[in-house]
Amino acid sequence: LLLLFALIISTRQWIGQPIECWVPAEFKYAWEEYTENFCYIQDTYWLPLNDTIPGRSERGHKHISYYQWVPFILGVQALFFGAPFALWRVCNFRSGFNIETIVSVARESALKEPWDDESSQTSIIAAFLCEVLQLKRNFETYGRSSERNSWLNEKLLNNGSFLTFAYTVVKLLYVINCCLQLLFMQIVLATGRQWMPNIFLRLLSGNGWELTGVFPRVTMCDFEVRVLGNLNRYTVQCVLMINMVNEKIFLLVWCWTVALTCINSLHFVYWLYRNLVRRSRREYIKKLINASHASSMQESEPKLPGDVEKFADHFLRADGILVIEKVAYHAGQVIASRLTRRLFLDYVLLHKRIWKIEEPISNKTPANEQNTAEQENSHSFKDDDIKLSDPVGEPLITPV
Repeated sequence: LLLLFALIISTRQWIGQPIECWVPAEFKYAWEEYTENFCYIQDTYWLPLNDTIPGRSERGHKHISYYQWVPFILGVQALFFGAPFALWRVCNFRSGFNIETIVSVARESALKEPWDDESSQTSIIAAFLCEVLQLKRNFETYGRSSERNSWLNEKLLNNGSFLTFAYTVVKLLYVINCCLQLLFMQIVLATGRQWMPNIFLRLLSGNGWELTGVFPRVTMCDFEVRVLGNLNRYTVQCVLMINMVNEKIFLLVWCWTVALTCINSLHFVYWLYRNLVRRSRREYIKKLINASHASSMQESEPKLPGDVEKFADHFLRADGILVIEKVAYHAGQVIASRLTRRLFLDYVLLHKRIWKIEEPISNKTPANEQNTAEQENSHSFKDDDIKLSDPVGEPLITPV
C-alpha cells in the first residue's frame, strides 16, 4: 500500500505539475517555468493569508521541505514495515519446520479431503513434524561441540524454542516499528509546531491546512535573479496542489499506524501469555486433543500418567505448539485438532515401544516382574530426558 502511494505521488510530481506560482506580469513563459521549478526544489514557507510577510531571519522556522521527499518517505516506511517479515522468513527457513509449506498442505487437506476419513495429507504433516522434532531432540541429546557445530546450532536452533523466540522478537519489532513510524511522522511532518494527533484530529473535523499549517496548499517562495549585474529579489505566492493528495495519504497512513500499534501491542501481550506460560500451552493442547477425543480416540488406547503435559512440554515443546497454532489460524481448528491427535497417538506409540506398557501387569509372572523391574531400572526414565530413537537407530515414530 505504501509503495502504491509512493508511485502515485511520484507520477504526479514528474509527469504532472505539482506546483504553480503567481508571478509578476513581466515574467515570460520561460521565467515562469524557472520560478516554479526553483520554488518546488527549494524550500517554501507557509504564512496565514492575513499575516504580513516577516523578515528574512524570521522565515527559517516556517520553511516546509518534506513535500519533495514524500515518495522517498513512503518508501522508507514500507521498507521498515517489511523488515520484520523478512527476518521471520529467514528464521523460519533456518528452523527446519518450513511453516509455509505445512500451512499450504493443511489448507489443501481442509478443502479437498473428506472430513470423516483420516487425512493422508494430515498424516504427511504429522510424520514430517515428528521427524523434525526427533532430529532436534537427538541433536540436543547427542550433539557435541566441535568445529563444525557452532554455538548457534547447538544452543539456539535445536533447543526446541528457537522458532518461538524468533517469532516473539518479530512481534516485538512490529510494535517498536509502529511506534517509530509515528515518531518519524511527527518529526518530519509536524516540524516541531504541533503534535500529530492534534493535527489529524483537526483535519478530520474539517479544520484544514489554514489552521494547522501542515500540508498547506498556498505557500510563499523567495528567490533572486541577477540581471545586468543587479540582484533582483522576488517573493511569489505558489499553490502546492500535490499537498492535497499528500494530506489524504498521510491521514490514512497515520490512522492505520495507530490502529496497528494498538492491535500489535495487545496481540504481543496475549502471545507472551499463551506461549511463554507453560500452563497456557498445556491447556491449548488439551483443548485440541479433547476436541477430537470423542469421535476419534478409543477408550482402550493406553495413556501414561500426565501424558498430555509431557506431550506438550517434552515432545512438541514451544516450537511444535507454534506450528500447530499457525495451522489452526490458517487452516482451521478442525485440521489443527486432527493433526494434534495424530501427533499425540505417535507420542503414545513411542512410549509403548520404549517402556512396553502394552503388556498387562496382571499377566506377569514373578520372574517376568523381576526382569521387567531390571529393564525399567536400566532405562531410568526421566521426564526431561526423552529419547526419540532406539539404540539401533530405528525410527520410533512411523506414520500409521
